[in-house]
Amino acid sequence: MISPLVAVVILTCNQKKLTLACLNSLSKCHYDNKQIILVDNGSEDGVQDEVRQSYPHVVVLRNEKNLGAAGGRNTGIEYALQHLEFKYILFMDNDIVVMPDFLNKLVDGLEVCEDPSVEIASPLLYQMGTEKIIDSAGGPKLNFYTGSTQTRGHGEIDAGQYRYERFPNCVPTTTVIMHRPALERAGRFDVSFDPYGYEDLDMVLRANPGGAPFLFVPDAVVYHLGSKTGFSGYTADYARMKGKNMRMFFKRHSTAFQWFCFNLFLPILSMKTIVRELRRGNVRSVVELAKGFLSGAK
Repeated sequence: MISPLVAVVILTCNQKKLTLACLNSLSKCHYDNKQIILVDNGSEDGVQDEVRQSYPHVVVLRNEKNLGAAGGRNTGIEYALQHLEFKYILFMDNDIVVMPDFLNKLVDGLEVCEDPSVEIASPLLYQMGTEKIIDSAGGPKLNFYTGSTQTRGHGEIDAGQYRYERFPNCVPTTTVIMHRPALERAGRFDVSFDPYGYEDLDMVLRANPGGAPFLFVPDAVVYHLGSKTGFSGYTADYARMKGKNMRMFFKRHSTAFQWFCFNLFLPILSMKTIVRELRRGNVRSVVELAKGFLSGAK
């Protein structure tokens, strides 16, 4: 029996070393029926040539400039929809290293799931360089009243505490696989969130409008470094982007009462960040955070 085709979309921008490590781990993946699509988001580090030479089976697409996380991934989606008869599509960051059987476990989890409404799944992420420290066990737990996006299990030592909860109340991000119909419902990543931030949460929620549970597959294991291209520290640009995208996301996906509570608590919940940055003398970032909050509510 032939395994269903999985389109794997990976984004890179001037992170050749990380990308090559990611592709090297995927080259050892036991799941054969996959097509890796690497989207080069305007890199200047020669990643295209090296990938084509070392991994000729990888489709390399290039955007002449950095289109952001949403725009870049959309380039991969367009190629997959036009050229591949895939059943599943997997989005993963380029700072991921996978275990050889992770994709078998993810696909098997969805294939044998007894609930046909379940179309989206995620693996267990460990922090890179550790053996058992969890980066994510299913994704963030969203609180639409307070704007919290606390990631389930982050920083905990894995002692099997999340092993038997297959459908946690989380939204998978970073490494997420979905059925083609789920992708087609969502359409594309929303470029309003570019350069990055909340675009993955927004995409997954739009792919799952009926509120079906998300499948967590703890036997599918990957390692995540955690990196952000284009920003260094809590800069003014980062603060403005974070404020805008956060408020835009919660406005879109909240009920009227949740949105009211979110705005009521926002000044209080932001106070810790504001005080921290003012103590650092980073006044501009505080100003830009406020601007971001205001623009995100439009």
